[in-house]
Amino acid sequence: MENTVKDRLISFLKEKKISQSAFERAVGLSNGYVNNISKGIGAEKLQKIIGTYPELSQGWLLTGSGEMLIADTGSNEGGKKNLIPLYDNVSTIGGNLSRAADVDTSYSKPTGYIDTGDWFREATAAIRHYEDSMDEYPTGCILALKEIRDRNLIVPGRDYVIETDEYRVTKRIQLGKDNDHLTAYSTNQDTYADGRLIHEPFTIPKQAIRRILLVLGYVVKKNGGTMVYNNR
Repeated sequence: MENTVKDRLISFLKEKKISQSAFERAVGLSNGYVNNISKGIGAEKLQKIIGTYPELSQGWLLTGSGEMLIADTGSNEGGKKNLIPLYDNVSTIGGNLSRAADVDTSYSKPTGYIDTGDWFREATAAIRHYEDSMDEYPTGCILALKEIRDRNLIVPGRDYVIETDEYRVTKRIQLGKDNDHLTAYSTNQDTYADGRLIHEPFTIPKQAIRRILLVLGYVVKKNGGTMVYNNR
């Protein structure tokens, strides 16, 4: 029985197949926030939650009345819907490889859909992006991606999500030292005191790549659930 706000929030996360830690990162909450809810959710944090997950019914979350999910959160009134599958339990990290995203999560089933209207018509998936080595993408934003099947069609100078058995990162890709390698660069050019780049480029063997996706742009959700789209 879902008697408390905490119980209902956990039910929502289970329904959407989102881990508590992924939810907390996406909303900008402290680690362990969900487990520590005892007296409900404050107005400021509630606004962040509903802004990030506009499909969640605020009334149901607070009182248990009505349905958990709002039937239609699309904002493309009068236009044809362009629903991109969102894998909110899958994330990429733009930072150092020591902070690479967990690659054990898979694209098995979308946790939801984003209606982007006339934006990102070629997108095949959307996932979360974290960290700060790629200046263009706010941490916590949603990347709109197009999977590239043929590695020979990789365009140098474009941004890609690269996934191997060890990591999943967002980087700007250039050709490597030979046809069998790619070089991954960060756009954040911050340096240590000695002038060395904090986010140094590194080489990726093509044979180690199990999935590569072109970044078409990103989506951020503002207060009230308004979505802002940015093309690359």
